[in-house]
Amino acid sequence: MPARPAHFPALAVACPACGSAPGVLCTSHSGTRPRRNDVHQARTRAHAAAQQTTTRSN
Repeated sequence: MPARPAHFPALAVACPACGSAPGVLCTSHSGTRPRRNDVHQARTRAHAAAQQTTTRSN
């Protein structure tokens, strides 16, 4: 897997769209290529939800 070209905060959570684990880039085309320029929108939403949960519990 290639190195991340940029920091994506959403990589802190697993991707519900492609199943990539936390810290691993999302994949495109049935898992054959890493998405090096962005993450799935579902992953961004999952990260935002996790942030809201963390903020509320503090």
